Amino acid sequence: RTCRKVRVGGQGPRGSVLAGRAPRGPGDLALILAGKAGGGKSATGNTLLRKRVFESKLSTQPVTVSCASAQGHWDGEDFTVVDTADIFNPGAASSEVRQEIIRCIRLSSPGPHALLLVTQLGPFTQEDEEAAERLQDIFGADVLQHTIVIFTCVEELVGGLLQDYVKYSKNRALRELIERCGNTYCGFNNRAVGAERDHQVAELMGMVRCMVRANRDRYYSNEMYLEPNLTEEKVEYHMARYREGRKSIGFFNLSYRRPIVICGMILLAIAVVVIIFLIWWER
Repeated sequence: RTCRKVRVGGQGPRGSVLAGRAPRGPGDLALILAGKAGGGKSATGNTLLRKRVFESKLSTQPVTVSCASAQGHWDGEDFTVVDTADIFNPGAASSEVRQEIIRCIRLSSPGPHALLLVTQLGPFTQEDEEAAERLQDIFGADVLQHTIVIFTCVEELVGGLLQDYVKYSKNRALRELIERCGNTYCGFNNRAVGAERDHQVAELMGMVRCMVRANRDRYYSNEMYLEPNLTEEKVEYHMARYREGRKSIGFFNLSYRRPIVICGMILLAIAVVVIIFLIWWER
């Protein structure tokens, strides 16, 4: 699909981090930062806002301890960015994590227009895979249709193309994830400033706008957003349902797709043998 390009520039960011519910306007875009802890979510949010709003630093421990939101403005349009705590770790199942999931839902209510799955350039690790699975467990398997993968540290490509990096990746999990996200991805250098920073923000916002139009200007929602009183018990209930849905989709992809291809190749080989035999017989 084709979309108009957004112009680089626009008014500067405005607003600050909100601990409670964001004063999101009816036409504002809502973006959720997702991914493993320490993957560069907060730094990516600051790049989007063009201002240091979320705490970001190198650390072996999660820096963002609670979900928070901030408002930005780009190319005549307001948007909300929700930075997330360590809720995409499958081993995290405490009451505090469930409370942070509730906070994330409230901050992005009535639903996000796009989810930004942040991962660092380099090996797509088991933690990255698990974070992508956890994203579906929280929001539902359909959420990948509203997800853009952001590769950080793209400055390490040193002149190479991100498209080639993805195309020739030997990591099957990464390729399948990109495919399920509609091949929607981009690269960020969170150390960039000025025109370079604005250019990559413009590229991402252009993708977001394309995605919103492709989804008929609708934001993404699920049963959690529709709960008038979302509790920890309801979070557990809905996540269990989403997890089963994800596993069934994964079972189809891994258990059925490969045998179907193999069976097709066998049938083709049999057909070739039969044709060769018939030709020989007529002679």
